[in-house]
Amino acid sequence: MPAKHIVDVEARLLITTWEGDATDMDFIEGLKEYQKNIQSKSEYHGFNEIINFTGIASIKLTASGLKRIGSIASTTDSKNISTKLAFIVSSNLAYGLVRMYEAYRSLSRNSTKLVRVFKKESDALEWVQR
Repeated sequence: MPAKHIVDVEARLLITTWEGDATDMDFIEGLKEYQKNIQSKSEYHGFNEIINFTGIASIKLTASGLKRIGSIASTTDSKNISTKLAFIVSSNLAYGLVRMYEAYRSLSRNSTKLVRVFKKESDALEWVQR
């Protein structure tokens, strides 16, 4: 599943757009690549994030996969900085899965991100910029 990343330095915002099929391994591999190539750069620490899932064609995620993704994602959270992570979804299934992800992620001791899910891009942008 290809992911496209945009870094908006002025807005201090990392934007990822996912397209195609969504599987546990696609997300895990994509997340690790994102952490290595973008999120690990010190100049992006403290940036808020938006992940747009409206281009996903099919969803084949498992509860154990979501739990693992949440655990991996929280490893790069800045311990002293709380940032926002907004998801944009277009289906009820994706909405429910992101809510599960939010719950799993919040269980990690390392997690410092505030996570919310939205169905409208404008609502997500407004929230991360507050």
